[in-house]
Amino acid sequence: MTLQRTFNAMSIKTKVTLAFIFFILIPFSVLGLYTYNQSQRYMQDQLLANSQTTVKQIKYTIENKIDLIESVSNNITFNYRLQQFLGEPYSSDSNSLDTYFNFAAPLVNYAMLFQKINIQKISIYTTNVSIPEGFGSFFSDQKIKKEAWYDAFMSSDQKSLWVLDTKQEDGSDIFRYMQKMISIEGYYLGITIVDVRSVDLLEPAEGPNVVNQPVYIVAENQGYTKEHSFLYVADTLKDVQQVIVMAIPLPPLLSSLQVVANLAFILTLIVLLFAFYFVLKMTLSKMKTSIKQMDLAIETGFQPIPIVRKDEFGVITEKFNILLNKITLLLADMIKKETLHKDAQLIALQSQINPHFIYNTLDIFSSKMEIAGQYDVSDAMADFGKMMRYNMDGHAKFATLQDEIRYLGQYMTLQKVKYGDSIHFRVHVPNELLSIQVLKFILQPIVENSVKHGFAKQDTLDIDIYASQESDLSIRLCVKDNGSGIEAARLEEINEQFRTSVYITKGNKDRESIGLGNINERLKLFYGENYPLQINSIQGQFAETILTLPYDARRSEENNDVYLINN
Repeated sequence: MTLQRTFNAMSIKTKVTLAFIFFILIPFSVLGLYTYNQSQRYMQDQLLANSQTTVKQIKYTIENKIDLIESVSNNITFNYRLQQFLGEPYSSDSNSLDTYFNFAAPLVNYAMLFQKINIQKISIYTTNVSIPEGFGSFFSDQKIKKEAWYDAFMSSDQKSLWVLDTKQEDGSDIFRYMQKMISIEGYYLGITIVDVRSVDLLEPAEGPNVVNQPVYIVAENQGYTKEHSFLYVADTLKDVQQVIVMAIPLPPLLSSLQVVANLAFILTLIVLLFAFYFVLKMTLSKMKTSIKQMDLAIETGFQPIPIVRKDEFGVITEKFNILLNKITLLLADMIKKETLHKDAQLIALQSQINPHFIYNTLDIFSSKMEIAGQYDVSDAMADFGKMMRYNMDGHAKFATLQDEIRYLGQYMTLQKVKYGDSIHFRVHVPNELLSIQVLKFILQPIVENSVKHGFAKQDTLDIDIYASQESDLSIRLCVKDNGSGIEAARLEEINEQFRTSVYITKGNKDRESIGLGNINERLKLFYGENYPLQINSIQGQFAETILTLPYDARRSEENNDVYLINN
């Protein structure tokens, strides 16, 4: 609420300026920064995608070489004849020498020749001590038992292993692929080792690439990162536990044309803001002048303002002059009506004397009848006097249901003077509904209509009053008689008139619809269009008039506009 009061207290100039800042300047600035950020991200994504493609190509080429090396090792390690040769004792008297010279040694030499990469050396370290070392390929496994990798490799379940050896005498690095040789029977026969120089295996990473950027081989995870104005793209090589890393320098941010364009855009918005504020200040100063003229016109007796402009302020001045003229006319009319109202009040006070005189006269006649012993006539005149008093209280719009029913009882006492025991009146109303408020005089015209038409074709008439509370918390009032009823076509026509408030009378027989129409209009006026009057009837059997009222559970003492009958 404090924020709202502060906003309402602001001038129009301040409100419009704030609206420009929050709805134009800030959104467009944020949009410019967002566009710049997106363009930078797009450039980085493009650079990253190209670099990742290059790294994957290099990785694919190196892994193809790794597969070839492992394939060469498999051809030697899983050669059944070679396994037989290494698994049997060597003897110069048998075919061992022939197998050694004509098969085992050539198998390794051919593997060195017929391959697409430069394998430096293939060595077979066997557990068979009877086989002589020679040809640069066959050695005893005793020579490798002191290697750092040997114990861990032999104790593990691994069948093969890649190791990077950086302790060469010439300073070069060698990748060694080692593979255990296991016979079909499950006996360990030795280890096959294939050596390849690092420069030969990783040659694709050291040659020129698409993005012309250096490539490194490190022992880290794959992915990419930004650090010190460089974008590092990495991918892991399988088996050799090495990672390809490409370093791409990022361009300086301030050298980007996009940054310059965004700064120009923001500066333009700032200049527009000051220009807008200047124009707004000039416009609102004219508005303040017009407001001062209006204040002066009101203080000087609603004198019209001279129109000197033809823009929007001139139109406002013209409309204000029209408003001043209408106010002047309304004030004159109100003074005239107030004078007439005072005169009407004096006449109304004088007219109240006559009804009181009639009531007092009826009271005298009722007392005389009671002294004379004519008690029924005395009671009828007394009830008529009470009805007169009920009618005289014209300021009350509402009465309790109990008062309305008591008024009906007084009315039926008068009717019994005429009809005697031919008319019967019964009330079926729960005690808890007697104190609800209803519109005044809504039941008596309905009962009067039943009395008027109920004796058309019969000698006796029963009239029952029902009241009940419905499930939707509304009150249902029903006046039912066992008279001649209404024919179906006429009944539908009357109910349609009640729903639409269009009343068409066809003669003296339909005058009752005017009285009921009055009740219907009062119901719809006070309770709403959803509460019209309704009549149900079967010709020759009965007729019932139904009133539906909203129930607010208020008691008569809670509303000063409710008439109370004095007992």
